[in-house]
Amino acid sequence: MLESLHNHTTTSDGKLSHAELFSLAEQLGVGVLAFTDHDALPDSKTVAYLESLRGRQTKWIIGIEVTAALPKESAGKQGTMHIIGLFVDPENEALKEHCRRAQDAREERMRHIVTEMRKLGFTITEEDCLHESGGEAVGRPHIVAAMQKYPENAQVLEHLRAQMEEAARHDPVIAEKYTAMMERGPVQYPYGLFMSLDAFKPAYMDARYAPDIDEATRLIRHAGGMSFVAHYSYDRAKLPMDILRTLLKENRIDGVEVVYGAKTRGTSQEALFEEDKTTLRTLAALYGRQVAGGADAHYPEDLESYARDKKFSNESKGLAAALLATGQVAVRNSSIEE
Repeated sequence: MLESLHNHTTTSDGKLSHAELFSLAEQLGVGVLAFTDHDALPDSKTVAYLESLRGRQTKWIIGIEVTAALPKESAGKQGTMHIIGLFVDPENEALKEHCRRAQDAREERMRHIVTEMRKLGFTITEEDCLHESGGEAVGRPHIVAAMQKYPENAQVLEHLRAQMEEAARHDPVIAEKYTAMMERGPVQYPYGLFMSLDAFKPAYMDARYAPDIDEATRLIRHAGGMSFVAHYSYDRAKLPMDILRTLLKENRIDGVEVVYGAKTRGTSQEALFEEDKTTLRTLAALYGRQVAGGADAHYPEDLESYARDKKFSNESKGLAAALLATGQVAVRNSSIEE
């Protein structure tokens, strides 16, 4: 059965609860489903619900997606990476403290973004964003959803897109970004136009608190899990492949995702992503590290399209078993039987 070891729920920026996502996974024939919310862990009530699902054909894994600062080798570069932790203990105090600090930093970041978006002409409030997030783990998709509540913002968004289109006629760097944004469709417009550090008119900033990759790995390992660089190709400009090679060689990261980027299939980015993933597999094998990946599902259709695309999702088969075979993960933080 196929697996998806990277998924989000309403605990962070997903649209489905743990129960709803698990039910959908069962319907789609997903054999192993990991819950990897952004800097957030399932609460005790949710963990109790997951415990009631032991014995079902679909197995669950408790995980997390840690927002991490770049390693020391990246001195001078700004930005963050995402590190997936699998088989982590949701009651680990150090990891819970990280989540508390990260959520406070996310709210601070949200307030900055709202201020900058208003300067661009958008109608939006901090209260709108907190409402969309349910009051916790506020992320960029929540801010985008809050923006979309106001019909007048569609005109502002289109004005920015037209400006970027015009700039792309004269700037090859902007042209490349514009093409990638347009290929991914309207859902990507906010991120390409203003909701990222390298956006056309950035309103974004990284959260002021983030452990570096080495500390993120320590947090995950001490909580019983293994750490993986998430969807590398999206962040390749921040972390050159030679630095990633060093992290793998020196056992400073447990592995890399090699199943990701489904939305780039059929676009100008597909060849680059496939080349990266081939290199990542080679490096993982060379240094005895592990591989992971999945749908990175935020919406129901993300997991549905992943399950339908067998050529892509079949690459996930056996990932969890390989991790268990290392003896380095706490199997109790899943419903998989030892």
